[in-house]
Amino acid sequence: MRDGMKRRYIFFVFWIMMFVAICLVLTQTGYSDGDDAWFYRYTDQMGFFEYLSWRYETWVGRMAGEALVYLAFSLGLPFWRVVNAMMLVLLTAGILRLAATAAYVTEAGDAEWGERRPALAEQDYREMGLLAAAAGASGFLLMSVETLGYAAVWVNGSIFYTWTFTCGIWALVPFAELVFKGKAEGWKFLCALLPAVIASMSVEQMGAVLFAFELLALGYSTYRDCRVNVYALVQTLVTALAFGILFAAPGNALRVQSEIATWMPGYETISFGHHLFITVQWLLSSFANENKLFLCGIWTAGILLLCQRERKGTAEYFLLGGAGIFTVVSLLPFAGITVFSDLGMGISDITVRLDHVPVWSDLAGMHVFALVWWTVALVFTFFFVWRVSGGQMVLVLAYLAGIASEAILFFSPTMYASGARVYYLTDLLYLFILLALSFGVREGRRRGLFYAGVLLAGLINFAAQMPVLRAFIDF
Repeated sequence: MRDGMKRRYIFFVFWIMMFVAICLVLTQTGYSDGDDAWFYRYTDQMGFFEYLSWRYETWVGRMAGEALVYLAFSLGLPFWRVVNAMMLVLLTAGILRLAATAAYVTEAGDAEWGERRPALAEQDYREMGLLAAAAGASGFLLMSVETLGYAAVWVNGSIFYTWTFTCGIWALVPFAELVFKGKAEGWKFLCALLPAVIASMSVEQMGAVLFAFELLALGYSTYRDCRVNVYALVQTLVTALAFGILFAAPGNALRVQSEIATWMPGYETISFGHHLFITVQWLLSSFANENKLFLCGIWTAGILLLCQRERKGTAEYFLLGGAGIFTVVSLLPFAGITVFSDLGMGISDITVRLDHVPVWSDLAGMHVFALVWWTVALVFTFFFVWRVSGGQMVLVLAYLAGIASEAILFFSPTMYASGARVYYLTDLLYLFILLALSFGVREGRRRGLFYAGVLLAGLINFAAQMPVLRAFIDF
């Protein structure tokens, strides 16, 4: 009991320190000249319900996110800084909690899929120590600075992405407990209703991922227990209703037409095949550049899990070799070698209208090679996650959800203009996967070295992007 109290106190201090550090960083940021200035103007001129009605009718159905924007801009930067720091801490803690709940290993770590057991005795991430929490927090440093800046430091972007994604993560906690612990208290589902509404009525990516996992968890628990969990059903229905209200907004169609004219005039005239090509190219480019360190973390954690297996077959050695090769190749851009990461998009400025949409004939042989390489890498990783986790379906689904959350931009004319913030949810999902896999590493020393490596990789990645960082934070 005393050890448990000491552990909780240590982690409490850690989260407080993280909160204070983020607050200090955020004191160096303010409203941007673009969207932030626009939101500040209209939230100042309109009443709350007048503003929400106007936005719903003329632009977007993201009512929960818009309500938070109105609140934050009305209360000013000090309020935003405190709440944003709190949301970043809660986001990290929520991902660690989900990872600890979902982390299962096969008995004895053998290559065969035997009976699974929780990787953590109490399914509490604090069992892994402070270094694991630090690695979770350093996930923000593994991101592209532009992703972090747009989704967590930019005032408007942080509200729509960090705040609502945090709500989505915590809305999934009772479902994770229902699936992996066999039960979840009803009050947790009731407390998760508001976060679920915020997450599903703010950004389509988060709403789709939340609803899909809720539906799958509800279906699985109903099949396993031969009865419907009423609380889980209620939250799922509330999420579906909120998500439906988002898509039913009259302003959505007006917004699409406006964004076509502003960002991609050729959107409606390109063929399905051409549209599919630019989506695949853009998506693969994100993994080759912005998301690569998260894949490296997944591959490295999987290598550690494979190495600890007592019996290895041909498949295990193949996976070990493949993961090692993909990891090394992914790090080559840090040495200035871009043959594997240049997929030929040729778009240097996303803030201007795209009059020439990339076409296949624009690609050189090296670009085609890079496209094929990263296609193979993503397919390989699907089977890799399945095998090293012992067939843990939730981790595989999280991996696919990371791809799908970007692929959904197939339906948006702002695929390029939306910027790096689109990759935020993918990064968070893959942080969850690499943490869940790492919790299954039995030897504490190897696990500690892995977390130290994640932290070091984050710091190096952050330092390498300092010139870009100055665009977001004025030191």
